[in-house]
Amino acid sequence: MKTELNNPRDKIKVVTMNGSLMPLNKAKVSVTAPGLSYAALVFEGIRAYWNDKLNELYIFRLDEHLVRFTNSMRLLKFSEFPDSSTIKEDILKNLKANNYQEDIYIRLQGYIDDWGEMALQTPVSTSIVSYPRPRAVAFKEGKNFTVSSWQRLDDNASPPRIKASANYLNSRLASIQAKESGYDGGIMLTSNGKVSEGPGGCIFIIRNGTLITSNITSGILESITRDSIIEIAKKFNLKVESREVDRTELYIAQEIFYCGTGQEIMPILSVDKMLAGNGKPGEITRFLQNKFTEIVRGNNKEFNEWIYPVYQ
Repeated sequence: MKTELNNPRDKIKVVTMNGSLMPLNKAKVSVTAPGLSYAALVFEGIRAYWNDKLNELYIFRLDEHLVRFTNSMRLLKFSEFPDSSTIKEDILKNLKANNYQEDIYIRLQGYIDDWGEMALQTPVSTSIVSYPRPRAVAFKEGKNFTVSSWQRLDDNASPPRIKASANYLNSRLASIQAKESGYDGGIMLTSNGKVSEGPGGCIFIIRNGTLITSNITSGILESITRDSIIEIAKKFNLKVESREVDRTELYIAQEIFYCGTGQEIMPILSVDKMLAGNGKPGEITRFLQNKFTEIVRGNNKEFNEWIYPVYQ
């Protein structure tokens, strides 16, 4: 099979496995590993942003991602895994070895390796793959969503607050259903019929100038992007509410957007073909996008504690 032209993996010089740099085609996981056989795997998606004027690559909220990564491994009962400082050094070595000078996506994984039964807790292996990932076109243009018939996972079933790969079967089903029905994405509800999140991001609606987002006990990921938006909004005196959100509020909101590491802040133009406002990205959404962009690229000193320079 031929490699696609401009495939991001063509720019990967090396990846990291258990702290060692190696070519991508040398990084292998056994088919007997419980990380594969039983989805005993957790991960983080992390972005790094290139600032051409400052000639620097900034990782966005690296420490917060590493805290969540550790929490994910602890909650799934992994034992003897590397500490955050070791993983941070591995990420920096990976990015420097690849010498990226563009926007990057970092996929950090921890999984039960070797072979064994479903309840195995060790050995824990880690991997880091970084590759170019420019901003999605939908950041500017927006997308159309639907409410999925797939219910969001409950915390008593498989804790959605962490990034466990097993949780993303739920997200995959909702995403495929939405696309087969002619939409760009889906929004899942809780068992109580309240708005939870989409397959890969949290939901914000805007009503009467107030940002409203589903609370942390509504089956959502403990999203770092969501937390960032709340803090940015407060900094600029925007009112924010974190609470249960009814499905019908999606249909009468003036603005809606979807947020996460992958999509950043993506306008939702409609839900179930009912327009959000005038069906175009709204004023508050655009304001937050602009502030977010300033911050992640190192152009807003008030939020410098959120960015980590790679080459400095």
